[in-house]
Amino acid sequence: MNNNYLKNIIVSGLPGVISIFLSFFSIPLYLNLVSADVYANFLIQHFILSMGMFLNLNLGKFASIKIQKINEILKKKIIFTTISISFILGIIISSFIYYLIYIISLKTNFIDLSISLFFGLVVTILFINVEFINKGLGYFKICSFLNFIFYGVSLSTPAFFLLVNNNSIFIENMFLISLYIKYFSFFFLFLILVIKRKFIFTKIDFSLIKDFRNHSKWMTITGIYNQIYDYIDKHLIKINLSSLMLITYSVPQQLAGKLTIFSQSIIVVLLPRLSTQKNKLGKRNVLTSNIYFFFILMSLFLLATLPFYDEVLNWWLKKSYSEDLLNLFKIFIPLTFLSCLSSIIISFYEATLIAKKNTKYETISIIPFIIGLIICVYFKNIFLFAILLFLKEFILIFVRIFSVKNYIVNFKYFNLYIIVFILAFVFSIFGQNNISAILSLVFFNITINQNTISFSFKRVF
Repeated sequence: MNNNYLKNIIVSGLPGVISIFLSFFSIPLYLNLVSADVYANFLIQHFILSMGMFLNLNLGKFASIKIQKINEILKKKIIFTTISISFILGIIISSFIYYLIYIISLKTNFIDLSISLFFGLVVTILFINVEFINKGLGYFKICSFLNFIFYGVSLSTPAFFLLVNNNSIFIENMFLISLYIKYFSFFFLFLILVIKRKFIFTKIDFSLIKDFRNHSKWMTITGIYNQIYDYIDKHLIKINLSSLMLITYSVPQQLAGKLTIFSQSIIVVLLPRLSTQKNKLGKRNVLTSNIYFFFILMSLFLLATLPFYDEVLNWWLKKSYSEDLLNLFKIFIPLTFLSCLSSIIISFYEATLIAKKNTKYETISIIPFIIGLIICVYFKNIFLFAILLFLKEFILIFVRIFSVKNYIVNFKYFNLYIIVFILAFVFSIFGQNNISAILSLVFFNITINQNTISFSFKRVF
């Protein structure tokens, strides 16, 4: 990797880091200024918008890969076709989802539904696809900034409105305020393509639909599975337990979920780079350097700060803090970390057009996962939901790593790194802090003394 590549990774991740600080201030405001039911409803609406991650049908992601190897005329044709199809399908799909949620809401106290949710879904689908296209064209800086506004600023800003004036008008319109910010972000993201003359009106290339169907469908099926894995637990907790339990469960998960900012910043520049590699050695070097770069930096940071989670969360959340929240956080951190590693490997599948492989793994695991959800609902225990998610990620990361073992340097050591890292968190959860500290020291030792580190960082820098 060259310095420009590293710069793109940093640029893609920096706004996400800023969003962490926004969440640091906004989450306590939500917890203290609005009721549990209002905040839970706000979270659920945003969880529903996250369905755009698969409802976009991965048209933009596939287009970003496709435009790497073609001339300017064909690029513009693909961009126009992708955005046009995204708009049409976005309206159709969002209408269906909105109607489905409406039916569910009639029978349960699931959500306070409004038409703004429909428009939010449409703009989320369009934003994701247009963002992938812009990143495929190399506009990382502006995309990173607008992504920060779309996700980070939109989610946190209503809390600051409440801080200024905590009246019923702002409380009732928190979600609408968030949507206005998303509309603003999407408008400027699309405007980039217009200004750069990458979006021009032309005929829709229907021959591309076949390519979309053949390759994007596997990414989309995986996206549907991810929606089940990442969000159905929260919907079930809201319906079967309570709004308070949802908040207790969601707050530490939101915090841990910020780790994905760093893996996603790698992925958005990894996809185009991998798609240009023509031989196995090139792909091996790119995947290894990126996965170790993320793994080493984040694992060392997370283990070094592990002893201080209790004090930091207690100081930060004050009266909203609980031991349950701390232990959930200690489960969600390694869970999300494993998920980030999986995401990098999945991006390798997608860039090399073997996304079907991941769909196969997700399909095999979905049935036992659903059975696990039924057990969690039966016992009405939020810790069981978190443990179920952790076990799923723990098993799948090793399945995925094994599938690309020929593309990872020091494959056996990499597995050892993961196991020691996870054990350090497990012993910490059970209060065995001395054993956890010893395992952390072991991890530091085997990590620092391996040549893989120098391989990774030389490739990055």
